[in-house]
Amino acid sequence: MSTRTEKAAIYGIVLSEKERSRLEEEHPLAQKRLLFHTFADTKPSNGKIPVVFVDLDDPSFADSAFLLSLSTSNKQAKVIGKTVEPSLDQAMRVARLGVSEILTPEQCLNRLDEFLTELETCAPDPAPEKPAKLGIEALVGVSPQICEIRKTVNLLSEVDFPSALILGETGTGKSLISKILHNTGIRADHNLVEVNCSAIPDELFESELFGHRKGAFTDAKSEKMGLFEYAENGTLFLDEVGNLSASAQAKLLKILEDKKLRKVGDVGEKDVNVRVITATNLDLSQAIEAEKFREDLYFRLNLLTIEIPPLRERPDDIPELVSNYVRFYSTIYDKPGINFTESAVADMQGHPWPGNVRELCNVVERAVLLAQGGSISSRDISAALKRTRISAAERQKLTLEIPPQGITMDQIEQQVVKHVLNMFGWNKTEAARFLGISRPRLRRILDMSGLETDRRSR
Repeated sequence: MSTRTEKAAIYGIVLSEKERSRLEEEHPLAQKRLLFHTFADTKPSNGKIPVVFVDLDDPSFADSAFLLSLSTSNKQAKVIGKTVEPSLDQAMRVARLGVSEILTPEQCLNRLDEFLTELETCAPDPAPEKPAKLGIEALVGVSPQICEIRKTVNLLSEVDFPSALILGETGTGKSLISKILHNTGIRADHNLVEVNCSAIPDELFESELFGHRKGAFTDAKSEKMGLFEYAENGTLFLDEVGNLSASAQAKLLKILEDKKLRKVGDVGEKDVNVRVITATNLDLSQAIEAEKFREDLYFRLNLLTIEIPPLRERPDDIPELVSNYVRFYSTIYDKPGINFTESAVADMQGHPWPGNVRELCNVVERAVLLAQGGSISSRDISAALKRTRISAAERQKLTLEIPPQGITMDQIEQQVVKHVLNMFGWNKTEAARFLGISRPRLRRILDMSGLETDRRSR
């Protein structure tokens, strides 16, 4: 028997307070598995209905039309009638209408007992617990700046604020802060949707965020739910919001002001209730002066601002961050007992960390991965910091730095090609294979960009 969704439908039978209390006390599944109906309604309930109990002493439930519709609408269910004084004539009449058995009130109660006992005996193992969501403890650090951010997040956990702006250099942890704001807040039971604005082409922005109707454009073969709608009552995190085009900024401003959503190809609007958290590594004030970012949108997004300082300005956080990542990667790579020497940590505190916490994380991972003993020394850290050829065992992350004035596709191509060539020590055959292009195509890119000339001149 599959018991995950099986239920017993009960029509018209009223249990005494004592009977109901006993059932619920002896059977934890009683409230979820016994569906009491007070009206002659045969609409299917959620879940499988293997058995149906009907009060034949109530004229509305003993009605021939109702009994017939009950048995035909629940073809897999066994229909059982309950009556105080069973009779042969009644049994023959209801049998023709699909009732398979007639019980007295006491027998009916015993049958309910048996049904619940069988469910509990065959009940599946409890579903595994969901992994814990990132909470305030994930914000690692002891510096005054991090303590202030932690205080702000705690204050906001009890407030249903509509928007917030997170500022900080690449790799400082803006995405982490957005997750903590959502998970510790009053919208935590609803969806958190993360969007990298740089990854959405301008022509798809409206469809991705607002959704579209079937036939709204050539490739709209079915209706699509937008990310705003999916994040209803939850949080939408827009990363790299400073890179949005003027058109996308205008569309975002409208939905933030009106709190109404209109899908592409639709004429009607619907109310939307979404908290919008945005983040950028750009100076939006400069972008506004350069007329690359709308000032009115900035005011909408800037209700609350959390600014994460770069790692070089908070070296006191580095020992705790190192300890946190060492525990994590020691477990991942099954290398227990690894630790960093005091001199190694001191050297890391003196490093400028242009890639911030993301770079620190990568260096710790690399050091743990390549560690040959229990201790990681200053020499090991120095080696991990060098820009050497990266092995296939190490993860690669490419961050595109996009200025406020924009970037061309050719410039993006050059950044990617340069990054991959560095990965493979400028081995052009391996780099071309990794990029999925031919050697002649790679050569043309190098000639047009001057990358190889720049490398030789250094």
